[in-house]
Amino acid sequence: MKNKNQPAMSGLESLLARHQTAGLNRRQLITGASALGAMSMMSEVIAGGHRGKTKILTPDEQDALEKANAELVTNFCSDYAKRDVDTLLSYVHDDVIYQITEGMPLVEGIEDYRKHLAPMLGGLEKVDWQILRQHAIGQLVINDRIDEFYPPVGGKIPRMRFRVAGYFWIVDGKIKIWRDYSFPGAQQLIEPAPKA
Repeated sequence: MKNKNQPAMSGLESLLARHQTAGLNRRQLITGASALGAMSMMSEVIAGGHRGKTKILTPDEQDALEKANAELVTNFCSDYAKRDVDTLLSYVHDDVIYQITEGMPLVEGIEDYRKHLAPMLGGLEKVDWQILRQHAIGQLVINDRIDEFYPPVGGKIPRMRFRVAGYFWIVDGKIKIWRDYSFPGAQQLIEPAPKA
C-alpha cells in the first residue's frame, strides 16, 4: 500500500522500483534500456551497400553483392579506355569523393569530377588501365593497377604510367569514394609528350 507522505515517483524511479525486485540494479537497467534504444534507431542503416531497412544477407547474397561490386569497378577501369566523360560519370555517385593520390586535394561531387576529368581525357590519345589483382569485401573493392596515359604527338598532357592501389567504396551500385594510393617501390613514369 502506498504511503501518503511519500513523494510521487518519476517514471524512471517507478521503473527502477519495479525492476529492483527482479534483481536488476539501476546501472543494468539503464544500460539495457540504452542498448534497446540504440538498436531501435538502427532500422534505417546501410546494409550490404544499400540504404533502407536492415537486411541480413545470406552467404549467397553477400557473394552476389561482392561480385557485382567487383564487376562495377572492373568495368569502370576498363571504360577509361573509351575516354568518354559521360560513360565514366555513369559509374559514380552524385556525391562522389575522389582523390587522385594521397596528399592531393579531394574532388567532391559529380560536377567537380566532370571538371577534373574532361580536360585530362580530352588531351589524351589513349588510356589503358590493367588490373593486376582485385578483391571485393562487402561494399569495398581494392585493386592493384597499372594506369597508362598516352598523349598525342605534341600534346600538352605528359605521358604517364602509374602503379596504384585503388580503393573504391560502393553505395547503391555506384562508386561513392575512390582513392588511389602510390604503390610502394613501383617505378612511376611522367615524361613530356612526344614531339612533332
